[in-house]
Amino acid sequence: MQAPTIVDKAVAQFPDLPTLTLAKKLFKEHPKAFLNVESIRNMIKYRRGNSGESHRKNAKTKHSKTFRENGKAGFTIPKSDTRPVKDYKLDQGNWLLLSDIHIPYHNEEALEVALQYGEDNNADHILLNGDTCDFYNVSSYNKDPEERNLSNELQKTRQFLAHVRERFPKAKIVFKIGNHEDRWEKYLINKAPELLGISQFKMNEILNFDKWDVDLVTSMQKIKAGKHLTILHGHETRNSGVYPARTLLTRTKVCSIAGHNHRTSTYGEKTADNKYLYSWTLGCLCDMTPDYMPINQWNHGFGWLELKGNDFTVKNLRIINGEIK
Repeated sequence: MQAPTIVDKAVAQFPDLPTLTLAKKLFKEHPKAFLNVESIRNMIKYRRGNSGESHRKNAKTKHSKTFRENGKAGFTIPKSDTRPVKDYKLDQGNWLLLSDIHIPYHNEEALEVALQYGEDNNADHILLNGDTCDFYNVSSYNKDPEERNLSNELQKTRQFLAHVRERFPKAKIVFKIGNHEDRWEKYLINKAPELLGISQFKMNEILNFDKWDVDLVTSMQKIKAGKHLTILHGHETRNSGVYPARTLLTRTKVCSIAGHNHRTSTYGEKTADNKYLYSWTLGCLCDMTPDYMPINQWNHGFGWLELKGNDFTVKNLRIINGEIK
């Protein structure tokens, strides 16, 4: 077999093999057909269109099946599978921020206090900032099968959304997926992967978001209030520690608000450029003594955000014995 034929077949058979590697392979297999490795390498480069600009036009016509665009060693950078997630941007106005309601483990009194505050202060919008629904029955933890059922949880969450919409008919309602709502997709992945992607089993469908005009924010999607304030649920940064607001600022490096810790805390720092950075973690609106953690440092609370352009004011409010502090 003649050298050109050997190279033609090899280039077609091994399109992704580096040029020098392929040349060494052919010289080892056909030592009598070639003068040396470099001569084979030059033949391969020509067929791939990598022998210089003067030869590229001719090579592209004569060896169109093996020709490839120039890149390092004839390769281009592969396309990334990354799918960037766009930030959700809050509308201007007054926002009532409610985190960690954990329906049906919600505390009715604390939830009513927070909603009444929103009414009394003319809330323009409502942000349900994660863990609105508990999804107890699809969690990975040991469960009491007689405790409650998923159908009941979903029905009570739909009832709550209907109540909020009735109470704030003109407000934008935004529903952020927290780590508890994440339990639903994880359950489908592990137990019923055949249902993934079917619209009827998506969160917005099972909770009737269209019916009550509710916007969905996904689990790892950041919420931006103007340019300078970021709102998370808290599981995105694995926020924890003795002082959760300080941990939040340490991890985000920007002004930020998060739920997840069930604790009202505030922390601030001044930069070398005399800029002030603050972070806030919100209290919860759920049962304070669950079976899995009857002794804890939780407190009832919620947030209030006034957004005007890129300027914002945050009130981090506690609820103690049914009163706002």
